[in-house]
Amino acid sequence: MHYLADLDRLFRTVHRSLKPGARFVFSVEHPICTAPSNPQFVTLDSGRVVWPVDGYLREGRRTTNWLAPGVVKQHRTITSYVSTLLGAGFRLTALEEWGPSPQQIAEVPEWHTELERPYFLLIAACRE
Repeated sequence: MHYLADLDRLFRTVHRSLKPGARFVFSVEHPICTAPSNPQFVTLDSGRVVWPVDGYLREGRRTTNWLAPGVVKQHRTITSYVSTLLGAGFRLTALEEWGPSPQQIAEVPEWHTELERPYFLLIAACRE
């Protein structure tokens, strides 16, 4: 979803395509990940690792080097995802900002940095 320029059109098309009571569940890269002009962890002088965010409320196109140079993503706020979903006629049923559990961190210790920012936004909705 974070690669599509016209999210409203997609949500309205999905809504029209589903039967009443059907569920629409999706995940996107969390907006805190798509917002920064230089998306990467930074180590402060204190040794603490942080995920600096800038431009969060300025939505739109972002070009980053992720898996390949020049990847274009559409940055949106959580409000925009939810408002667009509701505007298309869906009822929000769940929203989760994913982060690793203590058990997952115990199994993969380097995931402790993932507690600095949620990596995914998980959304579930229902067509009324």
